[in-house]
Amino acid sequence: MSSAAEKGADPADPAVQAAIKRTLEGGWTQADIDLIMTNPNLAGSLPDPRKDPTVVVKEAELTDGGQLVSPANGEPLTAEELADLTPPADADSSSGDAVTTPAETESAAPATFGIRITGGKWRKTHVIRTHYSYTNSVIYKYHHWAEFNYKDGKVRAWRYRADDVTNALDWIEVKERLKNEKSAVPASSATSYMKRKIAHCFVGDIACAHTYPWVKTKVKGNGKVTFSTGS
Repeated sequence: MSSAAEKGADPADPAVQAAIKRTLEGGWTQADIDLIMTNPNLAGSLPDPRKDPTVVVKEAELTDGGQLVSPANGEPLTAEELADLTPPADADSSSGDAVTTPAETESAAPATFGIRITGGKWRKTHVIRTHYSYTNSVIYKYHHWAEFNYKDGKVRAWRYRADDVTNALDWIEVKERLKNEKSAVPASSATSYMKRKIAHCFVGDIACAHTYPWVKTKVKGNGKVTFSTGS
Protein backbone atom coordinates (compact mmCIF):
# COMPACT_ATOMS: atom_id res chain seq x y z
CA MET A 1 0.00 0.00 0.00
CA SER A 2 1.25 3.50 -0.83
CA SER A 3 2.25 5.97 1.86
CA ALA A 4 -0.71 8.14 0.82
CA ALA A 5 -3.08 5.23 1.42
CA GLU A 6 -1.53 4.45 4.81
CA LYS A 7 -2.27 8.00 6.02
CA GLY A 8 -5.67 8.21 4.40
CA ALA A 9 -6.07 9.96 1.07
CA ASP A 10 -5.01 13.59 1.41
CA PRO A 11 -6.47 15.82 -1.37
CA ALA A 12 -3.29 17.94 -1.24
CA ASP A 13 -1.17 14.91 -2.18
CA PRO A 14 -0.39 14.89 -5.94
CA ALA A 15 -0.90 11.11 -6.02
CA VAL A 16 -4.39 11.53 -4.61
CA GLN A 17 -5.13 14.40 -6.98
CA ALA A 18 -4.14 12.18 -9.89
CA ALA A 19 -6.41 9.39 -8.61
CA ILE A 20 -9.32 11.82 -8.24
CA LYS A 21 -8.80 13.11 -11.76
CA ARG A 22 -8.79 9.61 -13.21
CA THR A 23 -11.97 8.59 -11.39
CA LEU A 24 -13.79 11.68 -12.67
CA GLU A 25 -12.37 11.93 -16.16
CA GLY A 26 -11.60 8.32 -17.12
CA GLY A 27 -8.85 5.71 -16.87
CA TRP A 28 -9.33 4.90 -13.18
CA THR A 29 -8.07 1.68 -11.58
CA GLN A 30 -9.14 -0.29 -8.54
CA ALA A 31 -6.08 1.12 -6.76
CA ASP A 32 -7.51 4.63 -7.29
CA ILE A 33 -10.82 3.54 -5.77
CA ASP A 34 -9.09 1.89 -2.80
CA LEU A 35 -6.98 4.99 -2.17
CA ILE A 36 -9.92 7.40 -2.18
CA MET A 37 -11.94 5.15 0.12
CA THR A 38 -9.26 5.42 2.83
CA ASN A 39 -10.60 8.95 3.47
CA PRO A 40 -14.33 8.79 4.41
CA ASN A 41 -14.82 12.52 3.82
CA LEU A 42 -13.36 12.27 0.35
CA ALA A 43 -15.31 9.11 -0.44
CA GLY A 44 -18.49 10.87 0.61
CA SER A 45 -17.85 13.84 -1.65
CA LEU A 46 -16.69 12.30 -4.93
CA PRO A 47 -18.84 10.68 -7.63
CA ASP A 48 -18.29 6.94 -7.66
CA PRO A 49 -17.36 5.98 -11.26
CA ARG A 50 -18.73 2.48 -10.66
CA LYS A 51 -22.26 3.80 -10.10
CA ASP A 52 -24.47 5.05 -12.89
CA PRO A 53 -26.27 8.30 -12.11
CA THR A 54 -30.04 7.99 -11.86
CA VAL A 55 -32.19 9.80 -14.42
CA VAL A 56 -35.75 10.91 -13.68
CA VAL A 57 -38.04 12.44 -16.30
CA LYS A 58 -41.00 14.72 -15.56
CA GLU A 59 -43.53 15.77 -18.22
CA ALA A 60 -46.71 17.82 -18.40
CA GLU A 61 -49.00 19.16 -21.10
CA LEU A 62 -50.70 22.55 -21.10
CA THR A 63 -54.43 22.42 -21.87
CA ASP A 64 -56.32 25.09 -23.81
CA GLY A 65 -57.56 26.32 -20.44
CA GLY A 66 -54.02 26.85 -19.20
CA GLN A 67 -53.95 23.87 -16.83
CA LEU A 68 -50.97 21.55 -16.58
CA VAL A 69 -51.98 17.90 -16.84
CA SER A 70 -50.24 14.54 -17.00
CA PRO A 71 -49.60 13.39 -20.60
CA ALA A 72 -50.17 9.82 -19.40
CA ASN A 73 -53.75 10.19 -18.16
CA GLY A 74 -54.83 13.81 -18.65
CA GLU A 75 -55.24 14.33 -14.90
CA PRO A 76 -54.26 17.69 -13.36
CA LEU A 77 -50.86 17.70 -11.71
CA THR A 78 -50.69 17.51 -7.94
CA ALA A 79 -48.92 20.30 -6.05
CA GLU A 80 -45.91 18.01 -5.64
CA GLU A 81 -45.82 17.12 -9.33
CA LEU A 82 -46.14 20.78 -10.27
CA ALA A 83 -43.26 21.68 -7.94
CA ASP A 84 -41.11 18.93 -9.51
CA LEU A 85 -41.72 20.39 -12.95
CA THR A 86 -41.24 24.07 -12.07
CA PRO A 87 -37.69 25.43 -12.49
CA PRO A 88 -36.31 27.65 -9.73
CA ALA A 89 -36.05 31.36 -10.39
CA ASP A 90 -32.26 31.15 -10.75
CA ALA A 91 -32.23 28.37 -13.35
CA ASP A 92 -30.13 29.43 -16.34
CA SER A 93 -32.65 30.23 -19.07
CA SER A 94 -30.36 32.73 -20.80
CA SER A 95 -30.30 32.45 -24.57
CA GLY A 96 -27.18 34.44 -25.42
CA ASP A 97 -25.21 31.22 -25.90
CA ALA A 98 -27.96 29.36 -27.76
CA VAL A 99 -27.09 27.83 -31.12
CA THR A 100 -29.73 26.71 -33.60
CA THR A 101 -28.61 23.58 -35.43
CA PRO A 102 -30.08 22.38 -38.75
CA ALA A 103 -33.50 20.79 -38.79
CA GLU A 104 -33.28 17.03 -38.16
CA THR A 105 -35.88 15.79 -40.61
CA GLU A 106 -36.41 18.49 -43.25
CA SER A 107 -35.64 22.12 -43.91
CA ALA A 108 -37.42 24.42 -41.50
CA ALA A 109 -39.41 27.36 -42.77
CA PRO A 110 -37.60 30.69 -42.50
CA ALA A 111 -38.05 32.24 -39.05
CA THR A 112 -40.29 35.28 -38.89
CA PHE A 113 -39.45 37.87 -36.25
CA GLY A 114 -42.22 38.28 -33.71
CA ILE A 115 -44.31 35.37 -34.98
CA ARG A 116 -46.83 34.11 -32.43
CA ILE A 117 -47.51 30.40 -32.25
CA THR A 118 -51.23 29.69 -31.88
CA GLY A 119 -52.93 26.34 -31.53
CA GLY A 120 -51.17 23.04 -31.14
CA LYS A 121 -50.18 21.71 -27.74
CA TRP A 122 -47.40 22.80 -25.41
CA ARG A 123 -45.50 20.12 -23.55
CA LYS A 124 -43.06 20.71 -20.69
CA THR A 125 -40.18 18.35 -19.93
CA HIS A 126 -37.74 18.17 -17.03
CA VAL A 127 -34.83 15.71 -16.89
CA ILE A 128 -32.96 15.25 -13.59
CA ARG A 129 -29.58 13.48 -13.59
CA THR A 130 -28.37 12.68 -10.05
CA HIS A 131 -24.73 11.82 -9.27
CA TYR A 132 -23.83 9.76 -6.18
CA SER A 133 -20.73 9.35 -4.01
CA TYR A 134 -18.95 6.20 -2.88
CA THR A 135 -21.18 6.34 0.22
CA ASN A 136 -24.33 6.70 -1.93
CA SER A 137 -24.94 10.33 -0.91
CA VAL A 138 -25.95 12.92 -3.51
CA ILE A 139 -23.06 14.90 -5.04
CA TYR A 140 -25.20 17.09 -7.29
CA LYS A 141 -28.23 17.02 -9.56
CA TYR A 142 -28.12 18.31 -13.12
CA HIS A 143 -31.43 19.58 -14.56
CA HIS A 144 -32.57 20.31 -18.10
CA TRP A 145 -35.95 21.87 -18.93
CA ALA A 146 -37.38 22.14 -22.44
CA GLU A 147 -40.85 23.23 -23.55
CA PHE A 148 -42.13 22.74 -27.10
CA ASN A 149 -45.26 23.09 -29.24
CA TYR A 150 -46.46 20.36 -31.59
CA LYS A 151 -49.32 19.82 -34.04
CA ASP A 152 -50.07 17.72 -37.13
CA GLY A 153 -46.89 15.68 -36.85
CA LYS A 154 -44.62 18.71 -36.52
CA VAL A 155 -42.61 20.22 -33.70
CA ARG A 156 -43.60 23.85 -34.30
CA ALA A 157 -41.69 25.89 -31.71
CA TRP A 158 -39.41 25.88 -28.69
CA ARG A 159 -40.31 28.02 -25.70
CA TYR A 160 -38.69 27.84 -22.25
CA ARG A 161 -35.31 26.07 -22.16
CA ALA A 162 -32.94 26.06 -19.17
CA ASP A 163 -30.45 24.07 -17.11
CA ASP A 164 -29.43 24.15 -13.45
CA VAL A 165 -27.33 22.35 -10.84
CA THR A 166 -28.88 21.70 -7.41
CA ASN A 167 -28.07 19.73 -4.25
CA ALA A 168 -24.38 20.39 -4.85
CA LEU A 169 -21.88 19.88 -2.06
CA ASP A 170 -19.92 22.91 -0.81
CA TRP A 171 -16.82 22.12 -2.86
CA ILE A 172 -18.74 21.76 -6.12
CA GLU A 173 -18.26 24.77 -8.39
CA VAL A 174 -20.77 25.23 -11.19
CA LYS A 175 -18.85 26.46 -14.21
CA GLU A 176 -19.84 27.68 -17.66
CA ARG A 177 -22.41 26.05 -19.90
CA LEU A 178 -20.55 24.33 -22.73
CA LYS A 179 -23.52 23.48 -24.95
CA ASN A 180 -26.88 25.15 -25.50
CA GLU A 181 -28.31 23.86 -28.76
CA LYS A 182 -31.79 23.54 -30.23
CA SER A 183 -32.46 22.14 -33.65
CA ALA A 184 -34.49 24.21 -36.11
CA VAL A 185 -38.26 23.89 -36.29
CA PRO A 186 -40.79 23.22 -37.75
CA ALA A 187 -39.68 19.64 -38.24
CA SER A 188 -40.94 16.13 -37.54
CA SER A 189 -38.49 15.87 -34.65
CA ALA A 190 -36.18 18.24 -32.80
CA THR A 191 -33.54 18.11 -30.06
CA SER A 192 -32.62 20.39 -27.16
CA TYR A 193 -29.07 19.79 -25.89
CA MET A 194 -27.35 21.34 -22.87
CA LYS A 195 -24.01 20.54 -21.24
CA ARG A 196 -22.38 22.06 -18.16
CA LYS A 197 -18.87 22.04 -16.67
CA ILE A 198 -18.65 21.08 -12.99
CA ALA A 199 -15.47 21.52 -10.94
CA HIS A 200 -14.76 19.33 -7.92
CA CYS A 201 -12.24 21.35 -5.87
CA PHE A 202 -10.93 20.21 -2.47
CA VAL A 203 -7.86 22.36 -1.78
CA GLY A 204 -8.42 25.60 -3.64
CA ASP A 205 -7.50 25.22 -7.29
CA ILE A 206 -4.74 22.68 -6.73
CA ALA A 207 -7.03 19.68 -6.28
CA CYS A 208 -9.65 20.16 -8.98
CA ALA A 209 -11.08 17.72 -11.49
CA HIS A 210 -14.16 18.03 -13.65
CA THR A 211 -17.32 16.32 -14.77
CA TYR A 212 -19.44 17.42 -17.72
CA PRO A 213 -23.11 16.45 -17.30
CA TRP A 214 -25.29 16.76 -20.38
CA VAL A 215 -28.86 16.03 -21.44
CA LYS A 216 -30.38 15.74 -24.91
CA THR A 217 -34.16 15.96 -25.08
CA LYS A 218 -35.53 14.67 -28.39
CA VAL A 219 -39.13 15.62 -29.14
CA LYS A 220 -41.45 14.57 -31.94
CA GLY A 221 -44.40 16.05 -33.77
CA ASN A 222 -46.77 13.59 -32.09
CA GLY A 223 -45.71 14.81 -28.61
CA LYS A 224 -43.50 11.85 -27.82
CA VAL A 225 -40.27 12.58 -25.94
CA THR A 226 -37.06 10.57 -25.49
CA PHE A 227 -33.89 11.43 -23.59
CA SER A 228 -30.19 10.67 -23.52
CA THR A 229 -27.72 11.81 -20.86
CA GLY A 230 -24.06 11.48 -19.93
CA SER A 231 -21.11 13.21 -18.28
